[in-house]
Amino acid sequence: MAKAIKKSAPRSPHTKREAEALKALEQTARRLGLKVSVSAGQLRFAGLKLRGGSCLLRGNQWLILDKNQPFEELVDIYRQALSSRDLSGLSDDVLTTLSPYFLSDVAETAA
Repeated sequence: MAKAIKKSAPRSPHTKREAEALKALEQTARRLGLKVSVSAGQLRFAGLKLRGGSCLLRGNQWLILDKNQPFEELVDIYRQALSSRDLSGLSDDVLTTLSPYFLSDVAETAA
């Protein structure tokens, strides 16, 4: 009798702390009105092959992300997209969570 081979879940390329920071960035981006699409592997969006980034589509700003991209690249995409947004409505808890990974001046922008 053949043994069943158990498939394990795909490993994340990010540490637990990085994954938590990325989740916080995603939630913040959504709160600020951005549309976020996260996938693994080759990205296809609106008929295009993408590496990941920000774009305007039908009046909505989208962040298209490949979760396998390096952490620093993903944070940079969020940083560029959120830098033009009003962060003053974010709670101190959110700003504290984002500040080590985002921008050192996030708290100053919101203050």
